[in-house]
Amino acid sequence: MINLANSSVMVSGAFFASAVATLKEFNHLGETVLAKHNIDSIDRSGFYPNQLRVDLFQAVYERFGEAGLTWVGWESPRQFFSIEDMHKSPVWLRLSAIKFDDTLLTSPLELDQFFQTYLEAFCEGLSKILSASTLNADYPVGTFTLRHPSGLPLHYLLQVNTKLPKSYAMWSLGVNQFNLRTYLPEGWDFQIAINKDLTQELDSHSEYFYDLVIKPMAADQNQAFCTLTDRLECREALLKAALDQTFKQEQALKRVHEKTMESIRYAAAVQLNQLPKVSPKHGFKDFAVLWEPKDTIGGDTWWLSSEDSSGPVTLAVIDCTGHGVPGAMTAMLVSNTLTRLFAENPFCSLEAAAAGIGQALAQSFGSFDKNSDVANGCDLVLIQQVPQSRQLKLGLAGIDVMHYRSAQKALDWVESPRNGISAKPSADLPMAIHHIDYSVGDRLLITTDGLTDQVGGGERLRSFGYARTNAVFESTQDKSVHEVVEDLSMAMNIWRGIQDRRDDVTVVCIDL
Repeated sequence: MINLANSSVMVSGAFFASAVATLKEFNHLGETVLAKHNIDSIDRSGFYPNQLRVDLFQAVYERFGEAGLTWVGWESPRQFFSIEDMHKSPVWLRLSAIKFDDTLLTSPLELDQFFQTYLEAFCEGLSKILSASTLNADYPVGTFTLRHPSGLPLHYLLQVNTKLPKSYAMWSLGVNQFNLRTYLPEGWDFQIAINKDLTQELDSHSEYFYDLVIKPMAADQNQAFCTLTDRLECREALLKAALDQTFKQEQALKRVHEKTMESIRYAAAVQLNQLPKVSPKHGFKDFAVLWEPKDTIGGDTWWLSSEDSSGPVTLAVIDCTGHGVPGAMTAMLVSNTLTRLFAENPFCSLEAAAAGIGQALAQSFGSFDKNSDVANGCDLVLIQQVPQSRQLKLGLAGIDVMHYRSAQKALDWVESPRNGISAKPSADLPMAIHHIDYSVGDRLLITTDGLTDQVGGGERLRSFGYARTNAVFESTQDKSVHEVVEDLSMAMNIWRGIQDRRDDVTVVCIDL
């Protein structure tokens, strides 16, 4: 097993620059790896730790498999050298001096010896490039030509020594494919494949072995055509690997999404079942609720004291910070806190209830909110029947109450200060307390801001607002509370038109 830990081997910046350029089209994969090493840009004349190369190839392999490594090997030399530089390189000049004689075609042994000599010069030139691109090597750097174990003419072994794991041999295969296409004499083709039996990892380095067969090129082909064909096949394999990876990711995301939605649907059922049931014992003449989370679950909820409570009837309408899962969790916290407070003391005052909610929020979110500009909490209205009277005590913290007096045919708007109860209770203003007298037949309307803040109105977007809410409420006094809620919902949806829902919506309408 190759030992990569604490390696002092350094690799040329030109190699990394060419590899990063090759990967730029794939969401800048190379630059992402560089960023993990705190490298903003590559100096082509500098040298970088071999571990950076290992991490780069690992990222390619994880995303595209062997096809990705082959593509980097094939394409990187095109970024490493320009075609003009290749034709001026010592490798090219030396190979150009080895002239092919057509008389060799009549002598298989001499032809085989020619390519043995040619490949030795080819590998020697590549080894010089590799040596110049590597510092502090503790292994024999280079590419070497060997006789093939089969002993067949025009069959050879290429050996590449590198400070990379055995699993990255496809990268070097791509490099060799490109170089052979570039430097083989015109009219000659080849086949190359990894020799998996010989390829191995040693302690100091890996030895990649490739079976190479030289053969005459087909009469209707030339080097340029074969180069283009090889590149397109390599590219096609890469794109197929990318599509396969995308499909696998989509399937994995789909499974995660399905599990998440299953959990959310279960949470929605829990949240829905936690909403109170109104009983005749609560003393309301009629009662209607519209509860519509923006998502499957939400941060709006409402709460009602137990029908068997010995204390006064108490109602709460709650709008917690956020919506979806976070809002629902906060809503459950507030609802459970009210249940606990009134179970411990059925005559719990509204002020004590608000203080208990603030304490519960501080205990749950306090450490988080110290470093946050967002105060997690809720807007809240508490309504409590004053015993032995026709009077209601209202505790307002961010939610208003509309009171329609049926005898006077007048609408009173009991306005709340614009603050709720948060996990930073020291920053909260006191809950506003109001006492209102009522008569039998009076009607209350409480809405969260998901109704009033909903944008719509056509091209000139604006909120639904309190004025429209009040207008619908006043115009429906001859209807039942259930029809009032339905009319408000319809008016809001007509108003928003094609606009997305802004927030959770809760509307409570009560006949006293």
